[in-house]
Amino acid sequence: MQQHRRPAVATRLQAAPSEDRLFGPNPAVALNTTYYEGQRSVYGRHTNSTWEAFEAVVGELEGGQALAFASGMAAMLAVLLSVGARAFVVADAYMGTRQLVSWLRERTPQLYVAESSQLEVLVESCEPGDLVVLETPSNPLLATYPIAELAAALHRRGALLAVDSTLATPVLQQPLALGADVVIHSASKFLSGHADVLGGVVVAGDDVLASRLAEARELTGGVIGPVEAYLCFRGMRTLAVRVERASATATELAERLRARVGTWVRYPGFNEALVGRGRQQAAGGAVIALVFPTSAVADAFVDALELFHHATSLGGVESLAERRSRYPAEDRVPEGLVRLSIGLEDPEDLWEDLDRALTVALS
Repeated sequence: MQQHRRPAVATRLQAAPSEDRLFGPNPAVALNTTYYEGQRSVYGRHTNSTWEAFEAVVGELEGGQALAFASGMAAMLAVLLSVGARAFVVADAYMGTRQLVSWLRERTPQLYVAESSQLEVLVESCEPGDLVVLETPSNPLLATYPIAELAAALHRRGALLAVDSTLATPVLQQPLALGADVVIHSASKFLSGHADVLGGVVVAGDDVLASRLAEARELTGGVIGPVEAYLCFRGMRTLAVRVERASATATELAERLRARVGTWVRYPGFNEALVGRGRQQAAGGAVIALVFPTSAVADAFVDALELFHHATSLGGVESLAERRSRYPAEDRVPEGLVRLSIGLEDPEDLWEDLDRALTVALS
């Protein structure tokens, strides 16, 4: 019997929803907020055909039902408010996520921050309906967590697992296939990929969770604009080639940096138990962290870079460098940690820039 395989990521990224084929390879930008009686919707906060095109692509890649949001933070808010009875966020998550939890706790006492060192204890203490939210790889500490193992343990207790997979993208990691219940992405990063749009996506593993998330989006108004959804869809066209190229470059640079400065380098690809072909995450991804002994040395390194741009964010075509602890809220990060987002420049040019900046900072 002939066996049918699921098309590769790069292949699946080429298919737009059938209703949009009349408009060419990309969906039409539907700007309606008002719909007439009998049309496809009632109001622009409920749904939009441009969102749906973007959602269809992400949902296909992740293997679930995707809902687009105005930003990654809007997506996280919907998850925290609607998925679990209690929510526990692992503490090495993105700074914005931790700030959101702190803000919500003043209004919603069923939200908690859990130390990553106590993750096993947390899982064993979960009750039916609880939700654990973690990032893997985490940003900016680049810790990786075993999704399948954690999901199985939580499910035995009737609890749920949500994974922020922004740094891995669906090209390298599909948490739902590993047992997670929800996947979260900041679409502002790799999914859109050109540093020109804010957006977020949540992918639910079943109809019940998808319905809760859709209700949260509608009532909080955290909807993505149709132009932003179009830009995210357009970015998805090149997601696979961008991520694979940037990840390959980052792997090479991380190895060279490790040879130069040893244990100062953090990179998901160094965790061979979880990262690599056939493992949880197919490759190391495009983000590297360097932990310098002091903030002064880290700042000297960043200032000496010429090809890397000094800016926040990640996942674009350009390479970025930033000392993260310059933000007061980034209080869990070593003061000398510099996050490097690797773009699409020539790998040798990037290495020359890094090597020279290291020489300047360490002299």
